[in-house]
Amino acid sequence: MRAVASAPSLLDPARLARFHGLVLRVRGGAGEQAGQQRVPGRVDTTGLEVEAYRSYTPGDDLRHLDWNALGRLDALLVRRFTAERRVTFHLLLDASASMRVPEGEGKLRTAQELAMALAFIALAASDGVRTAILLSNGRTRLSRLHRHRQAAAAVAAELAAADEGGALGLGGALAAHATVQAGPAVAVVVSDLMSEVADVERGVRALRARRFAVVLAHVVAPSELDPGRALRHGMLRDAESDEVHAIRLSRAAIAEYRTVVKDHLAGLRDLAVRTGSVYARLVAGTSVADFVTGDLARLGLVRRR
Repeated sequence: MRAVASAPSLLDPARLARFHGLVLRVRGGAGEQAGQQRVPGRVDTTGLEVEAYRSYTPGDDLRHLDWNALGRLDALLVRRFTAERRVTFHLLLDASASMRVPEGEGKLRTAQELAMALAFIALAASDGVRTAILLSNGRTRLSRLHRHRQAAAAVAAELAAADEGGALGLGGALAAHATVQAGPAVAVVVSDLMSEVADVERGVRALRARRFAVVLAHVVAPSELDPGRALRHGMLRDAESDEVHAIRLSRAAIAEYRTVVKDHLAGLRDLAVRTGSVYARLVAGTSVADFVTGDLARLGLVRRR
């Protein structure tokens, strides 16, 4: 059976409860509308955190005078605050056939749950959420823009409908999204990234050129990291091309495979550094909540309000 999430399961209150009180903090991608995303380096006349000071000029709001500075320095200084802006998150979910294999390891379901968790956090902060289901043959199912927590059910239905399969050129799909959508915004790519690194980079650079901050959320199955867990020999069918190959996993073949995987993962991390993006990897079947509150928090992408 294919492990695919349904809309009700994506909205499971027990699962989503761990995300209450969290916000997404992605450097870059902030628009001009007032919101809850703090943008260090950008100042505003109001806010919660002091960003800088400047000399008082007639007409400035007296409520923002720093009276302590007046007492210490005998100077009138006005507090300037860290700007708080609304952010729009584009959740680009890979719905290709490769997301359904290996069977029984729940790679697509894990990807759907991760996308739903991030959408829930963003909507709770009144940030915008748009889903983009990346389909075969260069097609994308693009949603309208959602802005409030009440839209969580609609987002869950959109993510649960990611069930088509087929072949996907990921780099081309990301580049195509960039041609019809523009930032400033955040593009969260939830995919197994089963493409050549150069192809993924082409799509990431297209998004960056359109003022998207990019997060690569890499969902990988356990047996993709260690093929010896699943089989030793047999017939291997390509999920996207339908080609069949006879395989026998000798120790040498497994060692070579692990080297290829290690190089691919390193290449993706290097790609993120080169393009100013963020890369994080989640193993299918492990806790999405732990990944969000642990790994993403350590990367600075998730914080408490």
